[in-house]
Amino acid sequence: MSRRMERVNATLRRELGVLINESLADPRIATMTSVLDVDTSPDLATATVSVSVMGTDDERKKTLAALESAAGYLRRSVEDRIRMRHVPRLIFKLDARIQRTAEMLAYMDEVERQDRKRRGE
Repeated sequence: MSRRMERVNATLRRELGVLINESLADPRIATMTSVLDVDTSPDLATATVSVSVMGTDDERKKTLAALESAAGYLRRSVEDRIRMRHVPRLIFKLDARIQRTAEMLAYMDEVERQDRKRRGE
């Protein structure tokens, strides 16, 4: 990936993260929503935005639906905030990396707790 594409992706990730957390008032969006990654196509036509949502499956689905419905607003807002000749169409997808990491840490804590209990600590 070229340095230009890396800069475009990083800028979009930063701006979308701010906009989602500060500008969207949709109650369907979970409070723990993070933009993890942006992957822009080489022709700058589309950008796939990977988001992580901490919560239930229902909260994740509702958040994704809300982000998809706000994609036009987010695109226009990005266009107002940064200088780009063409802002790509935004496609949102759920990324469960943070959720899986949290579950793994909880599992490890439980194993450690049970181990301490067996040793009598």
